[in-house]
Amino acid sequence: TSNYLTDPAFLAYLKYLQYWRQPPYNRFLTYPHCLTFLDLLLTNETFRRELNSVQFRNFLHEQQFYSWQYRSRHLYGGGGNDNNEGVK
Repeated sequence: TSNYLTDPAFLAYLKYLQYWRQPPYNRFLTYPHCLTFLDLLLTNETFRRELNSVQFRNFLHEQQFYSWQYRSRHLYGGGGNDNNEGVK
């Protein structure tokens, strides 16, 4: 993997991206939880180091998917029948 997560120029770019927190910009965010990941990338060296692990990236991806799935079901309904009633 690339070492961009330890590159000072890349970390400076991540710091620059903090402008998305400002109201004129954050209203355009489709996935506002990305700001949490931005914080982790900026402040947590262990998190950045763990991202080198494919297992950790897969785990993170799965957890994010489950979070979206849970939120979608509870906010908008599942669109389906979870208990399989009426399925033959």
